[in-house]
Amino acid sequence: MVMDENKIVLNTVERGAIKLHIFRPSGRAIWTVIGRDREYWVDPDLDFCSCKGYYYDTLSTCNPCYHLKSAKLARQNRKFVEIKFQDVEYQGFIKALLSDATLE
Repeated sequence: MVMDENKIVLNTVERGAIKLHIFRPSGRAIWTVIGRDREYWVDPDLDFCSCKGYYYDTLSTCNPCYHLKSAKLARQNRKFVEIKFQDVEYQGFIKALLSDATLE
């Protein structure tokens, strides 16, 4: 299982599924990972992911989901897609992100 998960993590990074959304001029940053079914919000510094696996597995086993592992690896190797927004777009972005998270 670990080997399969490592392959999934590497594949997620290699296919450019990790995004860093930066809002200007504030510099606010939001990380997302395109998963199998949808895009998830992750915070590599807080070890948080909005996927179901985070709530069912990560919190009980302390083993991060592949989205979180992928985001950390991408950040470490600078292999992520950086997308820039204006601060006026922040509220709409957050609303869309939360809307997607509640569809699960």
